[in-house]
Amino acid sequence: MSSNRSGQRPSFIESVAAEQLPTRLTWHLPDTIALLAVPAIFLGGWISSRITDDITVRTICDTIVRIAIFVAVVILNRELLGRHWRAFWSRPWKSMGLVIVGLVAIQVVISVLSALLRPLAHEATHGAQQTLPETTGLGVLVLVSLTPMVTALIEDFTFRHTLLLKFPVWGHWWSAAALVVTNALLFGAVHINNFGGEWLLTLTYAGAGLLMNLTYLWTRNIWHVLIMHGLNNFILAGPVTVILVYVLQAAAG
Repeated sequence: MSSNRSGQRPSFIESVAAEQLPTRLTWHLPDTIALLAVPAIFLGGWISSRITDDITVRTICDTIVRIAIFVAVVILNRELLGRHWRAFWSRPWKSMGLVIVGLVAIQVVISVLSALLRPLAHEATHGAQQTLPETTGLGVLVLVSLTPMVTALIEDFTFRHTLLLKFPVWGHWWSAAALVVTNALLFGAVHINNFGGEWLLTLTYAGAGLLMNLTYLWTRNIWHVLIMHGLNNFILAGPVTVILVYVLQAAAG
C-alpha cells in the first residue's frame, strides 16, 4: 500500500495496490507452478481420455486435477493472497463496487463479441464439448460444478500475474501493449474446447481476458480479478446454479 506524503487519505489505487510494476524479472517456485498449471490440466484431460471413454469418469478426474492444482497454487501463494487481501479490504466498498462493475462488464464484452463473431464462425461440430449423461447424480454434478471456480483462480494466477505483471516490459508502451494483447489472446485460445474447436470464437474470451488484464494492471491487486472471474463462473455454472437446475428438472419430471 502506498503512503501519501501530503497527509491526505491515499487514493483508491494507492490504497489497494499490492504490487509494483517490475523493472527486472524475478522468478520463484509459485511462478513455475502457475506456468505449468494450464498445460497440466490439458495433459490430465488427455491422459484420462486415453484410459477411459466414460465421460463421467473423465470429468470427475479433470475436476480432481484442477482442485489439486488450485490447492497447490493457494498454498504456494498464501503470502501474496494475504497481502493483497489486506490491501483490497482497506477500501472494501470501492473494491466491491469495482468487482460488481467488472462482473457486469465481463458479460457485456462476451455478449457483444459473441453477437459479432458467431455469424462469421463455421458450424463447429468437431471437438465439441461432451456433456454429462442426464442420469448423473447430484453429488457428481455439485463436485464438477466446482471446476469453473477453482479454474478461475488458476487462470488468474497464470495469466494475470505470472504471464503479465511479472514481466518487466512496462517502460515502453509498445512492449506493454504487445504483452497485454498477446496474453489476452492466449487466455482466449486455451478455451478452444468451450467453442467446439472454433478459433474465431475464442476472441470472445480474449476480450474478457483483456478486460481483466487491464483491471489487474490498474489496481495491481489480484483479488479484484479473482472475485470478478470467480463470481462470473459461480453464477453461470456454480453449485447453486447446478442444484437449482437439477431441482427444476426433477420437478418438471
